[in-house]
Amino acid sequence: MENFILYEELGSGRNSVVYKGRRKGNLNYVAIICVNKTKRPEITNHVRLSRDIDHPNIAYFYEWYETSSHIWLVVELCTG
Repeated sequence: MENFILYEELGSGRNSVVYKGRRKGNLNYVAIICVNKTKRPEITNHVRLSRDIDHPNIAYFYEWYETSSHIWLVVELCTG
């Protein structure tokens, strides 16, 4: 996650927090979802299913990172 800059928090739920962010050296914004690592089985299934989906009505999944206590998902930022 050291390659990303996190900005303001966009929302939060029981098990996750969503931030606005961008990759360093890039001006395109993304949504970065921080999930507690205890939800790893659900997140792994979500990643497996969404990495191959390319549809205009579904937020595009870019990549994911794992730290010692969290899983970070980088997805398309949908504004408006």
